[in-house]
Amino acid sequence: MLKIAIIHGPNPMDGKDMDGEITRLETEDEHEQHIVTLVDFLRRHYKDDQNLQQLKMTHPIQTACYVFTRLGDIVFIDTTGANPKSHVGIGTFMMPKELTEKQKVGLQKFQNQIADYNDVRIDYDIQYDEGFFDSQTLRGTGKNAVSVIDRYLEKVATSKKMK
Repeated sequence: MLKIAIIHGPNPMDGKDMDGEITRLETEDEHEQHIVTLVDFLRRHYKDDQNLQQLKMTHPIQTACYVFTRLGDIVFIDTTGANPKSHVGIGTFMMPKELTEKQKVGLQKFQNQIADYNDVRIDYDIQYDEGFFDSQTLRGTGKNAVSVIDRYLEKVATSKKMK
């Protein structure tokens, strides 16, 4: 079962260029907390990054994901299992400040992998101040919830043209 997906940016993983590649963090234990899955992954694959190695199982998942976005990675948190009454796909993206061209392609590939999700949220322009997160948010719900990804990519393209 999918817990977290990372669409890598320019930051290497295990010394390799992973730009645009998708890493799926899956677990058989639907009750395993997202932070446990992510910290275990970090400890195995980012051994040289002291900031990432300092993350602990006690940190909120948003903090760990925020660190990834600061490195340029897109993080998707699957929260379908968080609502026991829900049988539809639910997930949240946390976006870095800028996307590479390869990440945009990877994001579109991942969009196809979650095409059946009925609730997709994208947090972008993420700010962290004195222990609180704030962001701009786009949300897609219903049959074509993943179309929010297209709206986000259009927004990114439009904002680049305006600069």
